[in-house]
Amino acid sequence: MDVAPYFIPTLLLIFHIYLVIVAQNFTLSLWILYVLIPLLDYLLPIDHSNLNDVDARIFEKDWRFTVPLYLFWGIDFAFHFHMVYMMGKGKIALSCLQYFMLVLGNAQYGGINATIGHELLHRRNIRDKVLGTLSYSKMIYSHYFIQHVRSHHKIVGTPGDSSTGRYGESVFAYYLRALPQGFIEVWHFESERLTREKKSSYSPLENRLIWFNILHIVYLAAVFSIFGYDGLKYHLIYSLTVVLIFEAVNYIEHYALVRKIDANGNYESINIKHSWNAPQVLTNYLLFKLQRHSDHHANVYKPYQILNSYPESPMLPYGYSVSLILALIPPVWFRVLDPMAIATNKDEKLSEKQKSQIEQIVKTTLIVTSSLMTYLLIL
Repeated sequence: MDVAPYFIPTLLLIFHIYLVIVAQNFTLSLWILYVLIPLLDYLLPIDHSNLNDVDARIFEKDWRFTVPLYLFWGIDFAFHFHMVYMMGKGKIALSCLQYFMLVLGNAQYGGINATIGHELLHRRNIRDKVLGTLSYSKMIYSHYFIQHVRSHHKIVGTPGDSSTGRYGESVFAYYLRALPQGFIEVWHFESERLTREKKSSYSPLENRLIWFNILHIVYLAAVFSIFGYDGLKYHLIYSLTVVLIFEAVNYIEHYALVRKIDANGNYESINIKHSWNAPQVLTNYLLFKLQRHSDHHANVYKPYQILNSYPESPMLPYGYSVSLILALIPPVWFRVLDPMAIATNKDEKLSEKQKSQIEQIVKTTLIVTSSLMTYLLIL
């Protein structure tokens, strides 16, 4: 029972594959992820429970917790390339709306694979690091592992971090800034590394950013050669959608939380107040406890199964799935998160009136979006 809940993502993925390939239903998975799961998160008790030190040491090295990661990773990869084949060979006839819903549904599970990739990148062994990098290579985003490990974890909560959403910055403005800034961060890191090693920054064999992009071009050329224009088109649209979902989660995780500057102009050390967390139990299983994000930044090598929840760390009113919905509606997002971010940065707490207002805004928004998604489901 310790490991079993972490197979929920795989079960949902298998059901999604059935819906797409057998039932040709392209909306039910989205309804489950953004209507049913938020509802269950609301009904189920929140989870702040942590393992004791003895159990944490046992769980840390327990291989069983790696099984759901590998299983989901493998099935998602197989399904993705099956879909590239199906689309490339014209095996599925779709309207524009069906195509959009299909890509959007498939990309949700690509986003979970990216979460698994994030978990594996932070493992110490080479095998897991390679598998983690491949999760991003699948979405033509291989440079991310350098950006995340070498940049984000060092400068989170500062203006220099591409992955920290800024106060008053919508997710759409964040995309326009963060995506190119991430490439620039990696270029600077690789250039500085190669300069120290007395090597050329422009060497395609030495500069990993150049090397990754050459590999991407070769890979996409192979996709085009094997699966044709339609296969390549699907792959590119899918990849872009996964990147946007994944980066929206990055935006949510640190939105408007800033590290203070001391009298000497130095940033304070990263602490548990520099990430947004969420104690909703179901989305924590679905995202392998990514929502316990403060502890992840405090202990980067800590595997997901032993991450701790700290009630004093910033808490979102709902889980990351609901937060994605809110982030896509900037006026609502700002009304919910801005007062929370201001209070957190000042080491203050929201008033009961503010909490009530935020809860009402979120509930009203969810009623509207859930009604719309239910309407699309029954069309």
